[in-house]
Amino acid sequence: MNRKVTLLCTAAACMGLAACGNGGGSNAEAGTAEGGKTITIAKENDVVSLNSILAIDQKSFDVIGMFTEGLMTLDADNNIIPAIAESYELSDDQLTYTFKLRDAKWSNGEAVKAQDFVFAWNELAHNDEAEYSYLVTDDGACIKNGNEIVYDGKDDLDLGVTAKDDKTLVVELDKKSPQFLSLMVFPSFYPINEEFYKEKGDQYGLAVENLLANGPYKVVEWTKGNSVKVAKNADYWDAGNVKVDNIIVNAVPDFSTSALDFENGNTDWTQLNSTLIDRYKDNEAFKEEPESCLWYLQYNYDNKDLANKNLRKAISTVVDRKDLVENVLKDGSTVLTGFVPAGFTTGPDGKDYRETAKSPEALAGEDAVKAAQEYLDKALKELGKDEVTLTLLCDSSDPAKPVAEYIQA
Repeated sequence: MNRKVTLLCTAAACMGLAACGNGGGSNAEAGTAEGGKTITIAKENDVVSLNSILAIDQKSFDVIGMFTEGLMTLDADNNIIPAIAESYELSDDQLTYTFKLRDAKWSNGEAVKAQDFVFAWNELAHNDEAEYSYLVTDDGACIKNGNEIVYDGKDDLDLGVTAKDDKTLVVELDKKSPQFLSLMVFPSFYPINEEFYKEKGDQYGLAVENLLANGPYKVVEWTKGNSVKVAKNADYWDAGNVKVDNIIVNAVPDFSTSALDFENGNTDWTQLNSTLIDRYKDNEAFKEEPESCLWYLQYNYDNKDLANKNLRKAISTVVDRKDLVENVLKDGSTVLTGFVPAGFTTGPDGKDYRETAKSPEALAGEDAVKAAQEYLDKALKELGKDEVTLTLLCDSSDPAKPVAEYIQA
């Protein structure tokens, strides 16, 4: 179940309008009819799934993070701090983490237990549909038995994670994993109440009544293709520090529409696409913030043509990333030649990883075209064909559609 993906092109800069002080929308100050403070956010895509095991898109992860909490979280300065884990210890050989859980509840009144993490992580590892199952392997958190379960298909094994008691979670690693704690912030490692999960079956995470919360909010409304509303969770262990009572996340595929909603006071935050930046860049509500997010092509390995490595290299190499980010996206995105964005982490040498990690996709211009042609010639010879025909599927929203059109061309 080794799912490899080939990178596409960009690390993005999030450019948008945000209500702050006396600028922008009014919802953040006015609240709702029920009282309290409400913030309305416009996102270009709809939520796909609120099942933390199966979710793969940013909006789904954003909402999951509103109503579910894992072992660790980030503070305002992006420092990793304990969340459901009140504390943790790392063994001298750095291969065993022991987490002590704080008193926390699910929204059905049951306590959050160490077993909830054991169940969720094993379900992630063993679920053939879980795109992020590789995160338990040595390509991620390095959890014991992760490679054997995910890559070798040994379904009779369990991950090296055990509940010593209700409040003590022990995680054994195959090898040292400096990135382990940072991965605990990621929704794929959030806990799941096993009894509730099994009761809901394949409907878990697909409707309000099929969700449990242990985080700052609870999902109270979810209209597919339209909006999700979360409300403050009074039973959250740190509810006293939750300052916003309601958050509404609307799916607005058209950036012009969401920008107009912002001007009319109906939206408090929206992203902007390249065609709107010049219009709003001098607005006091305009903000530009870097985001460590990626766009990439994911190949269908069941397609006999795409199973050919040289064909994949030809496609990946021929995409002119510089032209794409400067003349198609035009939103501050930067050229990316690997899965790790610039400014995200350092390598073993202490330098920015992206500065020293090399990739054939770094080629540009005529050099890239020449290399791509060489890869394609090799691929066609190996496949015994004169040409191949491929289908590219994409999201219909901006910027996915214009990017796909550029790649197609």
